[in-house]
Amino acid sequence: MKGWAIFVHSIRQVFGNLPEALHVSGLLYLAQMAVAVALGVTPSMMAPGAELSAGQAVNTLVSVIVLFLTTLWIAVAWHRFVLLEERPQGYLPSFHAGRLAGYAGRSLLIALVVVAMALVIGVAAAVVLSLLLGQTPLASLLSALAMIVPAFAVLYRLSAALPGVALDRKPGFADGWVATAGDTATILILAFFTGLIGIVLGAPLNLMAQGSVVALIWELVAGWLQLMISASILTTLYGHYIEKRPLV
Repeated sequence: MKGWAIFVHSIRQVFGNLPEALHVSGLLYLAQMAVAVALGVTPSMMAPGAELSAGQAVNTLVSVIVLFLTTLWIAVAWHRFVLLEERPQGYLPSFHAGRLAGYAGRSLLIALVVVAMALVIGVAAAVVLSLLLGQTPLASLLSALAMIVPAFAVLYRLSAALPGVALDRKPGFADGWVATAGDTATILILAFFTGLIGIVLGAPLNLMAQGSVVALIWELVAGWLQLMISASILTTLYGHYIEKRPLV
């Protein structure tokens, strides 16, 4: 089952290179968290439709910009480490504005396509499952998976060539989609496991006191894991489908 193999390979990529993963991402990830805490920004404040004061809106915008920039910085550096064996020379990976700008532009285009599709599927799934199962936890879980799995499948197919931007190559927008043609079932299985691990990592927060030290630590760890595993999945897809590397 190649979808599972890609998922496991991506997790092994992180934990098999844990010192390097922490070197590439550690300070940047802590910086984005520190900015959010310093500005008093919580995840609920970043949710669409959240009612914020003018000051909260400015703080949230600053936090989102820092989050976006550092996440791209980490992803680009991680792609280059895994695919080119490029290690950071100092405490932080090298910053290349042009490279990050190209990666950001391509990422935003892909995100627009995926979000539009996810909204349509999510609303339809929620309506159908609520009619069949009522307002139950099972209906909510199935609705989430019904939205997340197709969204991630499209995301992965479109993003399979995205690491090429980090490598200073010029992949076409549809190159990843073309390269993964015929492997839709594999990508769907990969998307299922991605959605599942997100739900599993988020579930313990429901058992923790909101705002507690334990909850904050778990959010830090779970967020880092999701970030690095997601970056590794894209790296693996590029290596396997674009560069034709074997899954080992």
